[in-house]
Amino acid sequence: MIIDAHQHFWDVSRGDYSWMRPDDPILYQNYLPEDLVPLLADGNVAATVLIQAAPSELETQYLFRLAEAHSFITGVVGWVDFDSPEADRRIANLIADGQGSSRACAR
Repeated sequence: MIIDAHQHFWDVSRGDYSWMRPDDPILYQNYLPEDLVPLLADGNVAATVLIQAAPSELETQYLFRLAEAHSFITGVVGWVDFDSPEADRRIANLIADGQGSSRACAR
C-alpha cells in the first residue's frame, strides 16, 4: 500500500494562509480533495496524511472535517501555538476534536 505522508489542501477563501499571495496564480487557488482523487488512482496511492498549511487551530479543525468526509485521508498533522501558556489544554482539545469528529484522526 502506498501512503502519501505529506499532503496539503487549502481553500483560499478561509483567509489564514499568510504566505500565499494573489500574484502567484499556481498557489493562489483552491486545492481540495476532489482535485486529488484522480491523481491518487493514477499513482496507486491508497491514503494520504494531511499537513497543515496555515498556523492556526482553525486550520487543524478544517483538516479534521476533510478527513471525516474523505476516506483516503488517514491522518492529520495540525498546528498549535507551543508558546501559549495554554498549549497543553489546546493540544488536548485538538486531540479530542480529532478523535470525536474524525474516524481518520482517531486511528
